[in-house]
Amino acid sequence: MKNFAKRVSALVLALVVGAVALCPAALAAASLPDLPRDECVVDDANILSDSTTQTIVDLNNQLQSSCNGAQIGVLTVDYTGNYSTEDYATQAFNAWGIGSASENNGVLILLVMESPIYEDGDYYVTYGDGFRNTTLESQASAIAQSMENDFAAYDYDGAVTTCANNVASTIADIYGVSLSGNNGSYAQPDDGPTTFEDVVLGIVILFMSLMVMLIIVLFVFRVFIAPIGHAAGWNWGPFAWGYMAGSARRHRPGPPPPPGPGFGPGYGPGYGPGPRNDRPRPPRNNNRRPPRPPMGGSFGGGPARR
Repeated sequence: MKNFAKRVSALVLALVVGAVALCPAALAAASLPDLPRDECVVDDANILSDSTTQTIVDLNNQLQSSCNGAQIGVLTVDYTGNYSTEDYATQAFNAWGIGSASENNGVLILLVMESPIYEDGDYYVTYGDGFRNTTLESQASAIAQSMENDFAAYDYDGAVTTCANNVASTIADIYGVSLSGNNGSYAQPDDGPTTFEDVVLGIVILFMSLMVMLIIVLFVFRVFIAPIGHAAGWNWGPFAWGYMAGSARRHRPGPPPPPGPGFGPGYGPGYGPGPRNDRPRPPRNNNRRPPRPPMGGSFGGGPARR
């Protein structure tokens, strides 16, 4: 009984210690940095230059005056704790209040330096409900992806500037206005040149796909189309193709071919002039050569000795 009590006590102690150890991890969710309403750039990770910050400010001045208070916010952090990049961006967007409150037309660009998924960090672009069912919604993922090359090269200024210009250009198109000094344009990220291995892989995939399609077509003809055509007495078109593709039905052998000319009863043309006819052979000539006169009994051609 005492041993049982000790085991129960040890189990309870282990559970308590485990719970205490897990509490810090559960409470490790990163808190949001201070997000002032009068600022559009919060560089908590300290990775952006002053010129990049000024570029975002200039873009926002034009958007707010020309696009019903639309605004771009840029946030950089070291990590997001237990939040995913997407959830962290959503919470920061709602807490910051980017854009017009009535239009809900704000956009947040988030850069994260440490990510459990990507070794070089992560980024995300989120937007308000005012941009639902617009080109910004359909292109948001591709616009965010336009940061990839600069972000992977640790050029965070270039990544933010490129993305912000593309966002501002898209917003201006939605509202039908033009922004001065903005050369942003959406473009698909370059995946690099096509290599010989890519070409070979594409050919192999195409060949395998065609082979699979051919096998499927032949299987359908053989299993479904050919039996129907055979039962209906149709031996044309796809019904004949099904049997040429390998019908498993047994065929009754036909009559043997007629004998052709040649030696014996064999088949085919054979060799020679063919069998003799049934007409009787004409008789030989009765005018025989007269017999030779009797010769001597000795050998040779001379006369016999007397």
